[in-house]
Amino acid sequence: MKKLYIIMLSTFLFGCATVTKPVSLAPSFWENRQQSVGVAVTKSNHPEAFMTGNMGLLDIIINKGNAKNLIAHLEKLELPRLQQVSADFATQLQARGFNVKKIDQPIDPESMSKFSGQSSETIQYSQLDYRKYKEQGIDRLLVISVDRVGTTRNYYGFIPTNPPQANLLIKGQLIDLNTNQLLWFTTVTNNSPIPEPWDQAPTFENVTLSVNNNVEQGVEKFEQSFFSGPVQ
Repeated sequence: MKKLYIIMLSTFLFGCATVTKPVSLAPSFWENRQQSVGVAVTKSNHPEAFMTGNMGLLDIIINKGNAKNLIAHLEKLELPRLQQVSADFATQLQARGFNVKKIDQPIDPESMSKFSGQSSETIQYSQLDYRKYKEQGIDRLLVISVDRVGTTRNYYGFIPTNPPQANLLIKGQLIDLNTNQLLWFTTVTNNSPIPEPWDQAPTFENVTLSVNNNVEQGVEKFEQSFFSGPVQ
């Protein structure tokens, strides 16, 4: 009964959620180099061992208990490539002649107001209202969000159906601060297998290497999805 309740609740929540479609960056963006671009990141959690599948509450407790060593390792894992993403974007934009301002304080999405504008087939808006950042002398705001990083594993109840995989989900949006319109929006998911043996507590060498390599691959795809303008 608990499993059925969780499935029904998840279906309701995700079914009602607003889905933002990908938005390609128009070539005209690269032609106006007088615009000021802010680069920001959202608050992100530490790397985690994500669990998916058909699980009840007791199953989740058991699975987390069985994975406690991996969870503890991931929580302490440092991922320097992820920490460098916003600086890379700022550097590449500056190399293309843009005036760039780095937003030092991470944005907390939970503290942001919802945007009331309605997206259409031709125009999409960010779900959160970022227009207040225009007060900082910024015309466009690039927001980078790491929604998931670490490992992912599927379960049926308390039985794992596959080995864990390295996992990254990173999202980017470029917002016109005059209107809150999305000029660019993309989500990159990158998963890769972890070589056996993966259960190498407490150091988890193969997990650490795979998560870092997966981040490197995912970030490369993410940056390529944005940068198409020529370097001066």
